Amino acid sequence: MSTPTLTRFPEGSIRELFSISFPLMISAFASLLMIFTDRLFLARFSLDALNASVNAGTLAWALMGGVGMITAMGEVFVAQYNGAGLQKRLGVPVWQMIWFALFSFALFLPLAIGAPYVFAGDPNADLEATYFRWLMIFGPSYAMMTAFGSFLIGRGRTKILILLSLIANVINTGLDWLFIFGLPPYIPEMGVKGAAIATCLGYVFQTVMLALIFFQKKYRETYGTNRWQLNMLEFRKCLRVGLPQGIFYGLEIFGWAVFYWMMTSLSKTHITISSICQSLIILLTFFSDGLSKGIAAAAGNFIGSKRFSLVTQTLRSSLVLQLAFMLFIALLFFTSPEGLIQVLFFEHLDPSQPENILNPTMMGSLRICMVFTFIYILFEGIRWIFSGFLTAAGDTLFLLIAGSLTVWIALLLPVYLFVVKQALSVEYAWMLAFLYSLIASAVYGLRLRQGAWKKIDLISKK
Repeated sequence: MSTPTLTRFPEGSIRELFSISFPLMISAFASLLMIFTDRLFLARFSLDALNASVNAGTLAWALMGGVGMITAMGEVFVAQYNGAGLQKRLGVPVWQMIWFALFSFALFLPLAIGAPYVFAGDPNADLEATYFRWLMIFGPSYAMMTAFGSFLIGRGRTKILILLSLIANVINTGLDWLFIFGLPPYIPEMGVKGAAIATCLGYVFQTVMLALIFFQKKYRETYGTNRWQLNMLEFRKCLRVGLPQGIFYGLEIFGWAVFYWMMTSLSKTHITISSICQSLIILLTFFSDGLSKGIAAAAGNFIGSKRFSLVTQTLRSSLVLQLAFMLFIALLFFTSPEGLIQVLFFEHLDPSQPENILNPTMMGSLRICMVFTFIYILFEGIRWIFSGFLTAAGDTLFLLIAGSLTVWIALLLPVYLFVVKQALSVEYAWMLAFLYSLIASAVYGLRLRQGAWKKIDLISKK
């Protein structure tokens, strides 16, 4: 049986990987831009609203992203079935993840109800609980979106995701302005609640459109997208790959939530500068996110067809793309950022106020933290590359163990012992953050080099 090609470009080449990953990058950029846009609007609403969205939003995304990561793992099976020429089975793993997304209501709704207890005692507890509650109410829609999207991503058919993501962004931006600030007397001012609802409605739109694509007649006949039954064998196989990845993602993001709580406990300067650095990371993560998913799609097809030499070629191509991106964004981090940061986050503040970012002390700290943030993004991108290959092979149990241990041992423990206990400045926290990303990328790289992932068999009927 012939192996279908993903693109018209040479397999494993930079052009092939970029052609698959670019739509995913734009899709990720549009999705992450929704969060970034929320931050910009909330910064103009109030600094407390901005910082509350960082604390509550990071915890919420640990949960939403963790479940969404599980349902996204349908793409691994779609890719390997596609590479093995088993087109009629492509719809089955996607449906198992759709069922899982529906089951996730049992997780998200109790969390929405219990939101006030989660943040009891925090300085901005009411704002944090409100933001968190509404994200939890819409949580299953995000998981459903990644489940339907896995059908297109696993087959390397990703261009439609650009259009859907851009439209969702327009929806989010318009609703952010409308819901956060209100339109008296018709729409009340909703602040953080409005930001959460606006973002989630963007995801609901994408979910509906991806579902309409998935259920098209041509796909029902060719790829079995009408095979809706809960298949326990396939369901367990998907969870065996997806659950470790989802738990790891959730634990990692929860670790970052703890990081921001520690910054909040130290001072407003610590959390405000960290909020800016995190917002920039969120905005720029689109490249690594899209590239990692593109790697998983391409490498999954090559692994499914047992062409491991093309996996190695794809690795080389991915590293070239990552380094090229870092050279491009270096301009943002190593030129004077004062004007840009002021316009984006603090244009509405009185320059004489101490929390204004143009305060010389804060500006000096921010410059240093942005350098560390750049280095963090560099090594984090390399880690995501290695993760894409290990995910394509189904080596997600390793990702759970190694990823969870590194974030807690190499990041949170040093930050607590050296920054919180010693009451050091925020620069030390972000220095430790980039050292963590360096250690984590080295651990992942060693695992990939060992080659144990080649022995994992995902698609046999067992």
